[in-house]
Amino acid sequence: MSLVGLSFAHQNAPISFREQVFFDDDALANACARFRCGPAQQHTILEFLILSTCNRTEVYAYVDHETALEKREAIQHQLLEFISQARSISVNQLRQYASWRFGPDVAGHLSRVACGLESLVVGEPQILGQVGDAMRTGLIMNSCGAVLAKLFQAAIRAGRRARTETQIGHHSLNISTVAVNTAEKLFSRFDGKTVVVLGAGEMADLALQQLRRKGASDIKVVNRTINTAKELAAKHDASAHVFEQITELIPAADLLITSTGAPHTLISKQMIQFSMRTRRQRPMFILDIAVPRDVDPTVEQIENVHRCDIDDLHMVTGDSVKLREQQIPIVNEIVDHEVNHYLNWLRGIAVENIVATLRAKSETIRVNELQRLAGLLKQDDIDESSWQVIEKFSKSLVNKLFHDPTLQLRRLQGSRSATDYSDAVRELFCLEIDGLDENETSDVSIVNKLTDTSPSSSIEINSEANG
Repeated sequence: MSLVGLSFAHQNAPISFREQVFFDDDALANACARFRCGPAQQHTILEFLILSTCNRTEVYAYVDHETALEKREAIQHQLLEFISQARSISVNQLRQYASWRFGPDVAGHLSRVACGLESLVVGEPQILGQVGDAMRTGLIMNSCGAVLAKLFQAAIRAGRRARTETQIGHHSLNISTVAVNTAEKLFSRFDGKTVVVLGAGEMADLALQQLRRKGASDIKVVNRTINTAKELAAKHDASAHVFEQITELIPAADLLITSTGAPHTLISKQMIQFSMRTRRQRPMFILDIAVPRDVDPTVEQIENVHRCDIDDLHMVTGDSVKLREQQIPIVNEIVDHEVNHYLNWLRGIAVENIVATLRAKSETIRVNELQRLAGLLKQDDIDESSWQVIEKFSKSLVNKLFHDPTLQLRRLQGSRSATDYSDAVRELFCLEIDGLDENETSDVSIVNKLTDTSPSSSIEINSEANG
């Protein structure tokens, strides 16, 4: 058996592409549900999960090991075709930015993601909840089984340990904080400036916290529903408004921050052009930290309009990386420990599958041969007690033949050679290995066990973007 990982992340794919392959909660659930009607029926991809955040969309798959080695290109195309159909984007475009990982590298990458080492802002905390959310969706929609659930559990455990055993998350920044710090470089100070925040989720909340710390006082929160806007505005002593008022509010905005979950552009170039005429060309700074982006990127062509999206924030994260680089080797040790623990478990699963399949095949052969023997013997040739002796002998013979190989395979569980020996046994005995029993893995109650939502080690399940 083998793991396959497909990634479109901020390190290799621009936001203009990432927003095309982004999955919101509904799209993610639909994709996992649709998986059971497609690739799963071909018995090539046994399990499937998607992790989608502002900075990455990644696919994790568990496939038949032999297929992964012999037909890797076919599996890659299969996954790309699935994403192509789900996001209405061509396979050729996907190939341009696709980054692939296989086997242990998949486990190591996911654990690094959960620890915040692969984030735009190193050590940011939101990604851990997003990893948990992805696993929860996969389990509920039955695209994820024990292997990927254990993989994500190992990554979550690594992420928790990184935050409790190291200082990777101390004085942590996030996208919202970095965005406000970027705006501060332009304005120097926020008192006397009007700030309009479009969106009322976690990222907006974090931005408002930072704005208040920086001295902003004239803040307007805009959201689709007024009650949600009022709730967030009251928390930060701001005014609340509905989206229908946005054209009235933008002309007053010295700083516009957008962080909605809308699947399309909300602020057009024409809206900003009109606002700038009303402002008499006083500078406006736009921070679009949503994916997909809320603001038409061509607004930066308008005189005195300064626009930043998530990808433009790379330049201000250097200090954050430097503050944490001492912790990165320690976090990597945690990642290695959790990955090795998971891989040992996975090797054990491979061995047990081989042993069970080998035993099942030998039992089938034994029963078939007994039936053939019974057909050759005349009814009066042997009595019932003698037949029972023959049947007992056949069982004993098969058990003794496979006793030592079974013990040896189980002794190898967890070792690096376990997979090689398992593959050799499968080849020698022409074994067909099925995936894990769905009855053991599809129960939604496994979610709470795997995410461990006890107060002492909880993760935030409904986190918003960063990642």
